[in-house]
Amino acid sequence: MRLITLGPKGTFSEEAALRFYERSGRKTPLSLEFSTIPGCLRAVERFQADYAVLPAENMVDGIIGTTFDALIDFHDSVKVCDELHLPVHLVLAAAPYAAIDNIRLVLSHPSPLSQCLNNLAKLLPHAVQQPTESTAAAAKMVQERLDCAAVCSPKTAKEYGLKVIHDSLADYPHNETRFLLCSLADSPPTGNDRTLLAVRFGVNQPGQLHAVTGILAERGIDLSFVQSRPYKVRPQDYVLLFELSGHKNDPLVEEALSLIEQFVRKTDGWKKVLGSFPQREKGV
Repeated sequence: MRLITLGPKGTFSEEAALRFYERSGRKTPLSLEFSTIPGCLRAVERFQADYAVLPAENMVDGIIGTTFDALIDFHDSVKVCDELHLPVHLVLAAAPYAAIDNIRLVLSHPSPLSQCLNNLAKLLPHAVQQPTESTAAAAKMVQERLDCAAVCSPKTAKEYGLKVIHDSLADYPHNETRFLLCSLADSPPTGNDRTLLAVRFGVNQPGQLHAVTGILAERGIDLSFVQSRPYKVRPQDYVLLFELSGHKNDPLVEEALSLIEQFVRKTDGWKKVLGSFPQREKGV
């Protein structure tokens, strides 16, 4: 199995990819590569990877906007086909001889920094927080410095030779991140599925959101997720993201999607189905 995920090595994304491989039960050897989020989807599109494993939503910090933007960009060729929930344990780690009283700079990906905002303020009220491209990149950067610390997983700290100077750093217990698995096709119906939908209205008018959700509600289709993302092509324009219960091939969902497309087209907008996939239990 060829997997690709957000790099570099040592991130929560790598851990999610390894869990997905174990869950799949595949006997074929694992090939795991790393890239950016768009790079992961591009690799799937070009048949260089079977699945991309992308961070999508943290229960504390919210959605990873870059992932959903990329899913919209690649929707013609790559679909969401599965999901995975990864428990997140965050620690404060530093070089072996560093002391917490000397820490003046804290590095990590923006999402973990947000997940530890309150505890970091109490623990290191005068330290500057600096975002990095990943928790692994942060761990690598603090290896040789005594005035820096990284927010990362215990596994990442160990991999980069750091010592844990504060355990259980996250503001809320039971923290987890949801990952989306993407391939060239979405999954067949299982009877317990979700469908991810993106909608953009060409002309904004009152009641459009109500109309879309009404079409779903009239058919008993539940919504588990509604978000907006800036539309990169036009300033102050937005794309609406809906995650709904059911598979796109279910008769009622299929009917609802058709009606939504007709409604959106009247505004010179568009509707994109980003994929249908099994609904997984938390922690799976």
